[in-house]
Amino acid sequence: MNRIGGLIIGLQGYELTQIEQQWLQHPLVAGVILFTRNYKDKDQLIALTQGIRQINSDLLISVDHEGGRVQRFREGFTKLPAMNTLEETYHNDPKAALRTSYSYGKTIATELASVGVDFTYAPVCDINYGHNDVIGDRAFHSDPVTTSLLVQAFYLGLRSRNSIGVAKHFPGHGYVEIDTHLGVAVDDRPLLEIIQNDLLPFKTLIEEGIEAIMPAHIIYKNFDAEHTAVSSPKWMNYLRDDLGFDGLIISDDLDMKGAEHLGSVVDKAQKCFNAGVDILLCCNDFAAIETLLNALQDETIAEDTQQRLDFVHTKLA
Repeated sequence: MNRIGGLIIGLQGYELTQIEQQWLQHPLVAGVILFTRNYKDKDQLIALTQGIRQINSDLLISVDHEGGRVQRFREGFTKLPAMNTLEETYHNDPKAALRTSYSYGKTIATELASVGVDFTYAPVCDINYGHNDVIGDRAFHSDPVTTSLLVQAFYLGLRSRNSIGVAKHFPGHGYVEIDTHLGVAVDDRPLLEIIQNDLLPFKTLIEEGIEAIMPAHIIYKNFDAEHTAVSSPKWMNYLRDDLGFDGLIISDDLDMKGAEHLGSVVDKAQKCFNAGVDILLCCNDFAAIETLLNALQDETIAEDTQQRLDFVHTKLA
């Protein structure tokens, strides 16, 4: 029997189109993800988020807003540096680095809340191994233990303003060289090495109570050679059963080339849902969103996913 989760979808511009207003009423749409294309100024953004909530007050409104090169809203928002700038700060003064990381999380949550946005997809928990350009300076540090401390501080900053955290990209995206926006990456390290290093920040945040985790479009050859993490029942079971995570599992963008091998958008969605993913991100391919919503017109969100969504809403209240 197929399992069905929810969707978080992208929007085309500054205002909701007629078709997007219909999409937001679909029973599987749990929220939206905003991009630079959706931001002209603060007044426009507030009008957009208010319009979304008028359609359905339970919709989650999110954005990729990490600081550095991944900051979708710029004018009128604090210009935050890349998180890897904390590496040098930590080397000179660990306590100052932790305070700064906390302040970055607090600033992001405060500014997003002021325009009606619930959360950002952060923190990046990947280790900076120095050879993955797409992660690179988005990673907090090159040392797993220090990364754990810094992402924990950042997450606590988010929570201080009643936002939530999304730890990414499970179980670790820092080692592979391929950009998963462009193709499938394979991590061929021994599993023990991944567990001892890359998983540490995720374990720290799970213990801290983080609300969501995003798996990677990467094959970890020595654990599940057949599936990328996002479509791997084995990795989802490990996350739930071995690591004890009971929050939302949110896919990385299904439009990425790293997900292309999964088939059509409906095939991709079903494989990820069946693996145990709760929420799929469908960001930029609007034809694919339409196809998926039409194909799943008569479906409802699985009970366990709905319970996790309800829990997230209590954390955002």
